[in-house]
Amino acid sequence: MYTQLADKMTEQIRAGAIAVNERLPSVRQLSKREKVSVSTVLAAYNLLEEQGWVAVRPKSGYYVRRRVRESLAVPNPPDSQSRPVLAQTSQLVMEVQQEGTNPQAVSFCRAVPATDFPIIRHVEQTYTRLSRTRKHLGLGHTNPEGPYELRQQIAHHAVDAGVAVSPDSIVTTAGCLNAMGLCLQVLTRPGDVVAIESPCYYGILQLIEAYGLKAIEIPVHPETGLSLEALRLALEQWPLRAVLTVSSFSNPLGCSIPDERKKELVAMLEQYQVPLVEDDIYGDLYFGERRGKAIKAFDTQGLVLLCSSLSKTIDPLLRVGWILAGRYYDQLLHRKYVNMLATPLLPQLVAAEILGQGIYERHLRQARQAYRQRYLRLVDLVTEHFPPQTRISRPQGGLVAWLELPRSIDSTEFYHYCREHEIFIAPGEMFSFSQQFKNCFRLNFAPRWTPQREQALRHMGGWLAERLGQEKTAGGDEQLLR
Repeated sequence: MYTQLADKMTEQIRAGAIAVNERLPSVRQLSKREKVSVSTVLAAYNLLEEQGWVAVRPKSGYYVRRRVRESLAVPNPPDSQSRPVLAQTSQLVMEVQQEGTNPQAVSFCRAVPATDFPIIRHVEQTYTRLSRTRKHLGLGHTNPEGPYELRQQIAHHAVDAGVAVSPDSIVTTAGCLNAMGLCLQVLTRPGDVVAIESPCYYGILQLIEAYGLKAIEIPVHPETGLSLEALRLALEQWPLRAVLTVSSFSNPLGCSIPDERKKELVAMLEQYQVPLVEDDIYGDLYFGERRGKAIKAFDTQGLVLLCSSLSKTIDPLLRVGWILAGRYYDQLLHRKYVNMLATPLLPQLVAAEILGQGIYERHLRQARQAYRQRYLRLVDLVTEHFPPQTRISRPQGGLVAWLELPRSIDSTEFYHYCREHEIFIAPGEMFSFSQQFKNCFRLNFAPRWTPQREQALRHMGGWLAERLGQEKTAGGDEQLLR
C-alpha cells in the first residue's frame, strides 16, 4: 500500500499538480485523506525521500524537491536492409543468458517477470494440491494437443485479444519460443527466406540460425512497430516463406503495431499468401485502459499462427505455451508429436486452473500497474544519471525498454565493463544479424526497484558520462594540435 501511495504522489509531481518546493500534506492529513494508516504514509514519504522526490525540513514537514528534467528523446528508427542474410547469431547471447542468472549480480539483461506478486505463491499451492489429487503420472503419453481444460481456458482468454477460436484448433507447447520453433519447422526448409523485425528478440534469431534460414530485417519504428512499407517491398522482391513479429510491446523496443495497421498487415499477407508467426507473449501486459487486438483477430484465412505462453505474465519456469494454429493445425500437431510426443501434464493442469480463476485477472491488473510505475522509475533514473544524449523507448506495456547511446559508445564494451561490476545488460549486437545496434542495449524494468538496482544504474550512468567526457577532452586536444 505504501508503494502505491508513493506512486500516486509521484504521478502528481510529474504532472506538475504539486510544484517544486511546495509543502506536502502532513502525515496525519494524508493518512485521513487516503484512508490509510500513519505508518503507511510514513513509509511512502520515506520511499519518496529515498528516490529524491521529496526532502524533509525539520519542524516544517515534507517538501517537493525536484521534478524530472525534460524527457529524453526516443530511439532513432533503424536502417532498412535490402537483402536477406544468412543467419549467424553472436556467442555473446549464450554468455549473457548464462551469467545473467548470477544471484549475486544486478541483472537487467533477461526479459523475465517480477516474482514479488501473490500469484507465485498461489501457483506453488496449486502445484502441491494437484500433484496429490490429480493423476499426472503412469498415464503413458498424453494427447499431443494438450489437455482439453487448458485449451478451453486459452480459447476463452483469447477473446480479450479479439480472437474467436475453438479449443480444437489449439496446440499446447513448452513455452512461446518452442511454439515459434514448431511453426518455423512447418513453414520453412533450410535456405528459405523469412522476414523478421529489426531489432529482433535474440531467441528468434537463434531459431532462424538453427533451422538454416536466411533473414531479411524489416525496420521497427520505436512507437508504431513493424514498417509495413518496408515489408511490402520485401514481399515484392523476395520469396518470403514467413513473417515473424512481436506485435504488442515488442522485445526489445516495447512498441506496438496500431490495430488499424494490423488489419492492413493481414490484408497484405493475404494478397501474397505468406503466413505470419505472431508472438503475443506480452499482449496482456498493457499499461493503458484496454488490450489491443492481436493480429490474429483480423485473420480470416488461417494465415496467422499466434504463439503465446505464461512465461512473461507469471513465470518462465512453468513452460506452458500454445499455438492458435489456423490452417496449419494438423501439420503443427504432427510436428509436435515428432519433436516431443507430448508436454508434461502437471504444469498444464496447473495453468488451466490458474487461467480459470479470477486470481489471474487480478494478478494482471496488479502487474500492469506495477510495471508501469517501474518503467517510469527507470525513466527517472536514466534521465537523472545518464548523459542527456541518451534516448529511451516509450513502451506502453511489457517488461523491457530500449536505450540508444551516442554512436561513439560501443554497448558490447559497455556490457563487459558492467559485467566486471556484477551488473548485466543485453547489448544491442544480440538483436540483429546486421550489427546495426552497437550503440544500443536493452533493460528489464519489471523487478521491484531496490537500492542496489538504483545504485547500479547510477554507476552505469557515471561510466557513460566519464567516457563521453574523455572523448570531448580528446577532441578538444586534437583541435588545439591542429
